[in-house]
Amino acid sequence: MKIVRPIIIVLLLAADIYLIGFAPEKIKEPPKEIEASRVTVVSAPDQTESMEHPDFKKKEYKLVLPEGNNIALKKKVTASSFADVYTPRKVTDGDALAASYWEGKSDYPNYLAVDLESKEKFHAVRVALSPLAIWGKRTQTFAVNLSDDGKNFTPFIESRQYTFDPDTGNEVQLLFEDTQARYVQLVFTENSGSGGGQAAEFEVYQK
Repeated sequence: MKIVRPIIIVLLLAADIYLIGFAPEKIKEPPKEIEASRVTVVSAPDQTESMEHPDFKKKEYKLVLPEGNNIALKKKVTASSFADVYTPRKVTDGDALAASYWEGKSDYPNYLAVDLESKEKFHAVRVALSPLAIWGKRTQTFAVNLSDDGKNFTPFIESRQYTFDPDTGNEVQLLFEDTQARYVQLVFTENSGSGGGQAAEFEVYQK
């Protein structure tokens, strides 16, 4: 073992001397002149401002509200439950941003009803979440019921699943022929983005 170790050291030193002294001579230097035939020329478009590929551009969404006035604005709202500070009164305050939204507990079905204070005619219901992108795309399943006394509700629009997408305003608009009622109720049974139903604004439109 004592003899083998010095031999290994000598071999390593010899290899280092070879690499330092002789190997560089075998390395080919790049040509000083480049042949035109070996060069690929790519033409760039004239550009006076930043450009973006059309496939990466989002179409600007322009919100178009239902015809008429929102008669649910500032009206009293009741709910079967609410989580933390997300109380039902926030869905009629006219503010869909920040923490101004209602969220039901995970005890489906969640009931949310607005009192129009008297029997009124209306032709549309709009349910909206915050339009900010942080509120990611989700689905919610709900039905719409009507009542004149706030106790006995009649089915009006059957339960179905709706998509809420920030790219299209994070809203759902339900349009129909004129109908009449004092109370309009939403019944949530699913929300892919949370444990309970959610709404930042609950609007009822009258022409």
